[in-house]
Amino acid sequence: MKRYIIIFSLLATLMATAGDVPRIYINPGHGGHDSNDRPTPFYHAILCDTITYYESDSNLLTGLSLEQYLRSNGYETAISRTGNTSDDDLDLYEIVALAANSGADLFYSIHSNATGVKTRLNYTLSLYRGYHGSPIVEGSDSIARATIKHLQANQATVWTHNPITAGDWDFFSNWGYKTGLGVLRYNKVPGMLCEGSFFDYVPERCRKLNADFCALEGWNQALAINEYFGNKGKNKTGIVAGIIRVNSERVDTAYCAFAADLLQPANSVVVQLCDKKKRPIRYYTTDRLNNGFYCFTGLEPGKYYVRLEQSDTMHAVTVRRNQSTYCNITTSPIP
Repeated sequence: MKRYIIIFSLLATLMATAGDVPRIYINPGHGGHDSNDRPTPFYHAILCDTITYYESDSNLLTGLSLEQYLRSNGYETAISRTGNTSDDDLDLYEIVALAANSGADLFYSIHSNATGVKTRLNYTLSLYRGYHGSPIVEGSDSIARATIKHLQANQATVWTHNPITAGDWDFFSNWGYKTGLGVLRYNKVPGMLCEGSFFDYVPERCRKLNADFCALEGWNQALAINEYFGNKGKNKTGIVAGIIRVNSERVDTAYCAFAADLLQPANSVVVQLCDKKKRPIRYYTTDRLNNGFYCFTGLEPGKYYVRLEQSDTMHAVTVRRNQSTYCNITTSPIP
């Protein structure tokens, strides 16, 4: 009963909100470390321990980041959960009802994918209600394409496959005639479900253990939503992100890897962001989760340099407002 009181209170607040700015309903998929969260334990070579990845964790981190960036750009938002317990794992009909009554102009569901087979892939999949090229709600295919564009442009990962945009009736044709995704089934506003990347591709899973990497996905989704609504965005800053790798074979070679992911990510390395006069102004220490990821946010447009603390090499980057700038660095083995 308490949960329904909270839900209806939220609905009343949302319905009372005035204004004509776009409203986005964000649905970070799943919730709680339950069986439908597809818990994925794996041996982590750097931590020398078995840890478990939960899709609900990274979905929530991405969703909260998306909400933050949208609000900073002047949007109104509602979100299906801000916690990650079993009580936060709403039934699909609850999510649909909340979205329908929120006054939203766009429904945006955030997930990660898995092949479930030994062949590991990593790409972005955007799905909308209907057949390919014929969405049930006009505009759903447009936001799906914009999402593909901005997520797949992320160079702080490795893509192994071309992205896919599809209607769920085509993509899940074996589910039955016009069955499709339950969370999209009764939506009356433009909407989509985004499978941002594949968590059973282990190098990507290691990246998704990093909260800032998940936040980067939310940032890029916000850029897609800006494009969909024809807004340049009020956010006057940009970001610089990338992967630091060592020029040696990846240590967890038992897993499938491709391209730059064959190299070892640099753990516990200090990355410096320098101003145009090459003076350090920000620092980021890569984690020990075997991803080598770093990110600097809230940067004013202009010229900067990225360097590793133990190196004299400066890597020039240019920051532009409301854009992502990437700088991946491969270094010699660190003593």
